[in-house]
Amino acid sequence: MHVRHPVGVQTLAGDGRAFALLFAIESFARGLLATVIAVQALTLLDAPRDVSALYAMVGCVGLLASLAVPALVRATGRRWVYTGGAVALMLAAGALASQTVAGQALGMALRVTGAACLGICTSLYILQHISRYDLTRTEPRRLQASALAWTLGPALGVFIYRSAGAWVYALSAAVALCLLAVFWYLRLAEDTPVRPASEPPPRALRSLGRFWRAPRLRRAWLIAFARSSWWVFLFVYTPIYMLQAGAGEMAAALVVSGANALLLLSPLCGRLATRLGIRAIIRNALLLCAAATAACALATPYPSLVAVLLLVGAAACVALDALGNIPFLRMVRRRERAEMSAVFRTYVDFSEIVPPALFALLLAYFGLPAVFVGMGLGLLAAALVSSGLPRRLGAETQPRRRRHGRAPSSPAPDGATAARTLAGEAAAAAAPVGATTAPAGGREGR
Repeated sequence: MHVRHPVGVQTLAGDGRAFALLFAIESFARGLLATVIAVQALTLLDAPRDVSALYAMVGCVGLLASLAVPALVRATGRRWVYTGGAVALMLAAGALASQTVAGQALGMALRVTGAACLGICTSLYILQHISRYDLTRTEPRRLQASALAWTLGPALGVFIYRSAGAWVYALSAAVALCLLAVFWYLRLAEDTPVRPASEPPPRALRSLGRFWRAPRLRRAWLIAFARSSWWVFLFVYTPIYMLQAGAGEMAAALVVSGANALLLLSPLCGRLATRLGIRAIIRNALLLCAAATAACALATPYPSLVAVLLLVGAAACVALDALGNIPFLRMVRRRERAEMSAVFRTYVDFSEIVPPALFALLLAYFGLPAVFVGMGLGLLAAALVSSGLPRRLGAETQPRRRRHGRAPSSPAPDGATAARTLAGEAAAAAAPVGATTAPAGGREGR
């Protein structure tokens, strides 16, 4: 049955404001509990090693959920999977409010499942309602709205947790309910933008083999994995450190919120990349983030100094957020983009499994400073990997002249045009890769 949508709703969806609103509400619902979950996990389990192991197991649940969501979308439709994701966030808040170990594990698992459902469905709706060429205008708006939510959420969540206890979970569930109400009010069209397949879908193992046989694609994956791993490290181990150092939950929340506030500066990185080149920015950002993170191990007696160093690392990681996925987009062959993108997006899921698992092993034999050193060494390894990127990747260059001395018909792009191009590629990287078929990712790493 055809449903006539109000003109205002169609306009909101067409220019991206609807998705910015949905993304901001979803981010606020999850951001409220981002630091609270780590604080409560440490209170219940008492040992950082056990907290790391719990996060690693929950990461495995998130990976399985991401793989299952495309099949659910095909079976039931996007709106019902999106609805299920919002309901999962509400149920997660209820489970976490029990303040038991079983409720903590169940709540975290429901949370990552809901994030997978919401992220993938949002990405599919964006591909349907917004043209590829408009992503340069709509995606920065959506990501900035998310950055505001992630800036306010952690600090506000911990403040409510300290003053009113479990009411923070009620607020998160209420925001998730608001998300569901706004989604159904918008009544986004369900028509699929995917054309019937003219050939069998690519085999996952074959795509994986071709991906890892390409050195440049491996480098792009490792760089994205390192960046996402650092954000996981920040959200999990900053609260653990601040609690053990005696600085308190609020100090941890302010560091996490401050780090997310720096994401508002990410649009500036595109303009800088046109002058210096993407390789130079990525390598130097990884080196700076590695040095600041490793230095935290020496500064552990001084929580204020650790907070400053973590904010320095976050500023460097913002540059990686803005530009870190562009090497993949530049290097993947156009005819293989869909299948290779499905493999590339696994960096999100593995960054929530591998680092906590490795840090759990470190914490079994060493103290918390070993986690800072381990994260710093991982970033240093990624910086060495990034040295293999093309030297002038993304830098502003003059157009190549054709043979016989004839100049090209189009003029050289100015800095603003080049910056917009890079911003568009970054937006495309943040969008659901591989979405011409069923997306394999789309879940926010944080």
